[in-house]
Amino acid sequence: MGISNKNRRVLTRGISATAMAAATLFASGAAMLPTMASAQVSTASVRGQVIDADGKGAAGAQVTARSTATNQTWRAAADANGGYTLTGLRPGEYEVTATAGTETTSQLVVVAVGQSASLDLTVGGAAVPEGRIIVTGNRLTETRTSEVATNVSVTQIQRLPQTDRNFLSFVALAPGVKYNDSETDKGFTSGASTASQVNVFVDGISLKNQLREGGIAGQQNSRGNPFGQLAVQEFRVLTQNYKAEYEQAGAAIVTAITKSGTNEFHGEIFGQYTDKGLSEKAYLDKRDNRPKPAFERKQYGVSLGGPIIKDRLFFFGAYEGNDQNRAFNVKSNGSAGAIQQFNQYSGRRLSDFEGAFVSPFRGDFYFGKLTLTPDDRQTFDLSFSRRQETDIQGFQGNIAYENAENKRNKVDTYLFKWAYNGNNFTNEFNASYLNYNFNPVSLHPELPSYEYVGVMLFGGKDSTRNETQQSYTLRDDFTFTGFDGHAIKFGARVEVTDIQFDNNAYIQPRYIYRIDAAGTPLDPSDDTDFSFPAEARLGLGSGKIQASNTQIGLYLQDDWNVTDRLQLNLGVRWDYETNGFNNHYRTPAAAAAALRALPSTFYFNPENYITDGNDRKPFAGAFAPRLGFSWDIKGDRSTVIFGGAGRYYDRNNFNNTVDELSRTINPIGVFRFSRNGQPRSGLPTIMWNPAYATREGLLALVASAQGAGLPELFAVKNDAKPPVNDQFSLGVRQRFGVFEASVTGSYQRGRHGYTNLFATRQNNGLGNCCNTAPVIPFGYANVLIGYDGLDTRYKALYFTLDKNYTKSSGWGLNIAYTLSKAEQNGGDLFSLDGLTPDGYGWRPKAGDERHRVVISGMVDLPLGFRFSTLTTLSSGAAYQVTDGSRGSDSGAALLTAAYPEKNCIKGLFAFCEVNVSLAKDIKIASGKVEAAVDILNLFNNKNFKDFDTYMNPASNPPDELKPANAANAANTLTLPRRIQFRLGYRF
Repeated sequence: MGISNKNRRVLTRGISATAMAAATLFASGAAMLPTMASAQVSTASVRGQVIDADGKGAAGAQVTARSTATNQTWRAAADANGGYTLTGLRPGEYEVTATAGTETTSQLVVVAVGQSASLDLTVGGAAVPEGRIIVTGNRLTETRTSEVATNVSVTQIQRLPQTDRNFLSFVALAPGVKYNDSETDKGFTSGASTASQVNVFVDGISLKNQLREGGIAGQQNSRGNPFGQLAVQEFRVLTQNYKAEYEQAGAAIVTAITKSGTNEFHGEIFGQYTDKGLSEKAYLDKRDNRPKPAFERKQYGVSLGGPIIKDRLFFFGAYEGNDQNRAFNVKSNGSAGAIQQFNQYSGRRLSDFEGAFVSPFRGDFYFGKLTLTPDDRQTFDLSFSRRQETDIQGFQGNIAYENAENKRNKVDTYLFKWAYNGNNFTNEFNASYLNYNFNPVSLHPELPSYEYVGVMLFGGKDSTRNETQQSYTLRDDFTFTGFDGHAIKFGARVEVTDIQFDNNAYIQPRYIYRIDAAGTPLDPSDDTDFSFPAEARLGLGSGKIQASNTQIGLYLQDDWNVTDRLQLNLGVRWDYETNGFNNHYRTPAAAAAALRALPSTFYFNPENYITDGNDRKPFAGAFAPRLGFSWDIKGDRSTVIFGGAGRYYDRNNFNNTVDELSRTINPIGVFRFSRNGQPRSGLPTIMWNPAYATREGLLALVASAQGAGLPELFAVKNDAKPPVNDQFSLGVRQRFGVFEASVTGSYQRGRHGYTNLFATRQNNGLGNCCNTAPVIPFGYANVLIGYDGLDTRYKALYFTLDKNYTKSSGWGLNIAYTLSKAEQNGGDLFSLDGLTPDGYGWRPKAGDERHRVVISGMVDLPLGFRFSTLTTLSSGAAYQVTDGSRGSDSGAALLTAAYPEKNCIKGLFAFCEVNVSLAKDIKIASGKVEAAVDILNLFNNKNFKDFDTYMNPASNPPDELKPANAANAANTLTLPRRIQFRLGYRF
């Protein structure tokens, strides 16, 4: 069978029609074989075989890959079997050329970030081996990999509809990963892990948030974007079984690559806009007879890149602005009786606080990058980014606007990167610096705060924080391909993180009012109501905490082609931290005495919480082996079985353990009040006096009354371990004509999550909360101990069906379905309703979804129009419910979970969101204008959240849990239907 050798190839999965594949079978000079390659965090690799006219390997053939953007060329020589490997390829388009003797073949291919692709090249008119499909597409894809991963292309980023240009919104295209598109909190999670266990790499820089929850620096409780979408070229979502070069994550990882300058000038300017007049009135506003709230969002940006010196020096720069005004409704969901008491005793009317209030957000993003390619072996990158934003939020529902705070975020990154491509090896060196500052400030720092539980929280926010994370990182990754059939990678990473933590909590007091029978319905003497505060808290000190932590990571990875069909991925990683658990802390003498005064139990040994600064040895056992395989059954990539198992260590957030030191430097006084000064729930109280209703009154009480305003003692476990996740997967990929499908079974088991417990339980530590008498003489109101016992487990079945968009076909379709069950024990940072987390038993984790479907598609229409959609369907996310049958005090309540009622597609799903976009390109000069209209939430689905979370069947009358439906929802997960206009110019 004669084959020409012009611009054809076999892809790792079918991306054109079967008819096209058959037609082009006789016109191709390149075929893709199931061979192996190895990729770094921010680059890609291609490996294959050069086949001569006799169908054999062309020994000594020369293979080059020329970047069409910069003309930089990568080179490799084929071994005795015709095998070659090209490593360290920057994502983009390449002209790959193979020369064997006088015969040459060339073709254009596109490689994606993190990809390990295969491309076999045929020279001299050799016959195509039986069973291979030849197509004309030019984007390499993966089928032979053990990783569970999804690549998101620049075409998808530019065309698919989204609410606010957060590139992380497209992580939802990967099965098992969920994006939180909240108006106040944007981030993503995977499996049963928390958001803190994910990580995002941009050009190899880890954006890990080491201060607080959220996983990504700047993303906790933020509606901002972690990195400007205009600067992102593409990214890859690794759901599971990622290789040993990735660190600081026990769940999903995103690795993104930024745009670079090329030999041609390219630029873009855009703007997009939506507002109240382009939106439907929300269902809840109609239900509650509220006016339509204010809403406006405008985003804009500009980018430019090009050559400074052709083929050698390039630049790229980008700016994005994000201005939002979004009103939130303050509306109490308290019972009639509670509201009556509020109006009677608080001195305020509830109507003073209710209404719609505007929450302004302002964000700016800057990015600049220089790229130097002095020769074909070396590439240097130097880049800078800045994200800064202000966001007034923290009010809604039962929280008044005056209790809001301005959350100020700033994240700076600096990167120097040097890549060297030698004979049979590639070395990548990174030096980076991340400076993250989180500085939320109260709008009314002069006001105390008053919390009437279940009705309204008003007054000033009770804390102001100024937290800084500075991370200095050196990293080197080395890939060696000199051994036939092996791509061996090893690397090292050293990060020094300096943290400054200035948390001025309760500068003004917080008074907490409850209506509660204290677990003794037959004894009204210890009841509380809104006539006096049940509790108050006041900061009794002020000081800045500074800490430093050095993290070391080493890894070794071998991607081994055992046969031409079987590939093994063998890796191991080791991580070490010098100060992961406040290791150099010295327990004060009074704290040590208080701990020793408490009874030892199966979960608490006082000596394991007392340290002289040398008793907390850094954890040295974080060895993480990883094993993966892929088996191409027929050798033509039509059916591939893959799987893997691995251990993945994450790290402990600084915030988890800082209370031990913070409460020593900045003690928080706890005051418990009652009508008669008698103990309540086993805890001592002080008879309420209106003189205590000010900061000065509480300080006077501290000075005059023994035991008043004592702080709580927090203690960290000396031998605590970092969180770890064990992952297992087994799946199959199958090609069906133009489609490729995959089915993957997943199991993940998380251990050693950090939480706090009561150490003062009654009955020698085995009863209810709390007997604080042993610790009061030492100056403490209570004792909470750290415990590394939070566990999760996750079982899932992933299904994907993909036909990637190509210009020649004019359409693309991607479907990701997840069937899952996510469970946890314990609470979150506090597990105070059981002796230990295991005492809670297993329950559905908040956010658990049994069914989730994400459908994305795009199609080219006549007259230059384009249509695209991103549709999400879900059976509904679990939410936590508290059963107060045993009382509502900490240590008595029981935790369970409930799910929202299904209310869309005739009761099939509880969450439905269909976003669509219609766009048209108009050529102008050397560029094109894109005009687009997005309709977000096309069918105006009401995706409710914030339901009743408390029940007490034992009360009189019984307090039953209200159904999770439209009548009882306080908020929605998505905005109502709205139109968004986009206008841009690219050249």
